[in-house]
Amino acid sequence: MFSFFTDHEHMPCEECGASVARAERDAHVCNEERRVDFELFQTVRAEIAGFEAELGDYLATPEGRFQVWYAQHRRAA
Repeated sequence: MFSFFTDHEHMPCEECGASVARAERDAHVCNEERRVDFELFQTVRAEIAGFEAELGDYLATPEGRFQVWYAQHRRAA
């Protein structure tokens, strides 16, 4: 079903995220600064996803629903 995803000419490097042509994959050398930025991005992305999940869980509680209602009420006033 999704076989077309494997036929791209360029694919991201797993280490640094750079778009690398399939023909040049073996010769690719990661830029150290880009690799560090990519690792930081991966860490921050995971933290943001965790925060969003925790926020969603909180907003589903009675206190969270009240806080949403109260914020909307104060904004409307």
